[in-house]
Amino acid sequence: MFWLIAFFLPPALPGYEIFIYRRYEQKHPLVGGKKIFAHGEFFGQLQMPSTFPSYNDLTGGEDRWNFGFRNTVYLTQTTSFNAQLIAHDDGDKRTKFDWHFSLQQDIAKNFLLIIGHDSDHDSDHSSYVNGKPYYTNRNFIGLGLPFGGKNFLIEPFTWLLHHTNQRVYLDLSGSKLKQEYGVRVGALFGEYVTLSVQIVAQSDTLFYKGQTWLADLIFRFRLAEWFELALGASVWKDRESSPMGNKQSFSKFIWGIAIPF
Repeated sequence: MFWLIAFFLPPALPGYEIFIYRRYEQKHPLVGGKKIFAHGEFFGQLQMPSTFPSYNDLTGGEDRWNFGFRNTVYLTQTTSFNAQLIAHDDGDKRTKFDWHFSLQQDIAKNFLLIIGHDSDHDSDHSSYVNGKPYYTNRNFIGLGLPFGGKNFLIEPFTWLLHHTNQRVYLDLSGSKLKQEYGVRVGALFGEYVTLSVQIVAQSDTLFYKGQTWLADLIFRFRLAEWFELALGASVWKDRESSPMGNKQSFSKFIWGIAIPF
């Protein structure tokens, strides 16, 4: 199979889904089919150097290792269900795991409806925010505008969050997150190298430029149909000073592998 993967993996960010773009020769939809086909990958990565923290309240040691899987099941030719699990490790112990689910429906050409849920849970640790137990939990509904050609994808997107406790600013002192918007770009160079770039703004006010932003750049190198290497970097940063007067940022370099299936 010909793979085109634009890989977005910011697993230390609370409540965030991996972005993977693949060009499938066959989608194998569940409706009308006789078998269930799951497209996806197993992955693992080392983050070094990294200043991303381990726990939901953005404390703890550096988030050093991430492991997990992602799979996509096509319900129809235009409807897909995505699920993934990400486990975190600080180099000594398991610190957190994340579940992410999303349903994507093609409404028209270059017009995509996205409905999703994310939740993150600490392992053998209790995070607190404002004196209350805390784990990231978020639901969202939004739109994507994907377009591209044989070897590239550009997708501006936005979604609105509801029933969420995630807050803006990296010290978690802001209001609850209401909207995210940004752009994803994936490209294939030759037959074996892919590039993924994603930039996202996070805002507690609708249609505002955002209080925080994040960006990822990932190269993937396909060594075999079933094995790839990853190299990249990520940054997550406050655009403005928080109500507590802080203006923080996290960054990391990524060294990883993936086993597509």
